[in-house]
Amino acid sequence: MRALLVAALLAFALPVQAQEKAPMPPKLFASAAEVDAAIAKARARHKGGNTVEILANVGIYAWQLEYRTATTPPSVHKAQAELIYVAGGGCTLITGGTLKEPKDNGANLAGTAIEGGTPRKITKGDYVLVPPGTPHWYTDVQGEFISIALHMPMEP
Repeated sequence: MRALLVAALLAFALPVQAQEKAPMPPKLFASAAEVDAAIAKARARHKGGNTVEILANVGIYAWQLEYRTATTPPSVHKAQAELIYVAGGGCTLITGGTLKEPKDNGANLAGTAIEGGTPRKITKGDYVLVPPGTPHWYTDVQGEFISIALHMPMEP
């Protein structure tokens, strides 16, 4: 009887596993109140690293709030440019150079450091465009660092 129950449960679970995650419905606007709520939610959920909240999206494009309170590992987006708006706080953003100890995780590479990059202090109100294939690293976070980023697929 137990084997029959387990087999039945597995049979019902397999179709669910085979389904792809449904795409998010388009959201083309985020009010100031929604952005404030996303910041509050990110603060509450934050356990280190980079906490992300989606603000707006259409198709493959997502405009996302990113919340950091410390240095996060450097990365390279292989085929995406990243447009960054600094919504709060500040840090040093290192771009360019060579990613140290790169690990491939599909669309991105993650590393332990950047050698030979260009450091730039960025703060609220600044915009940065990181081309595809460019190492970038958020370091020296001053309290909290809140950015709104758009990853744009394109050829590197």
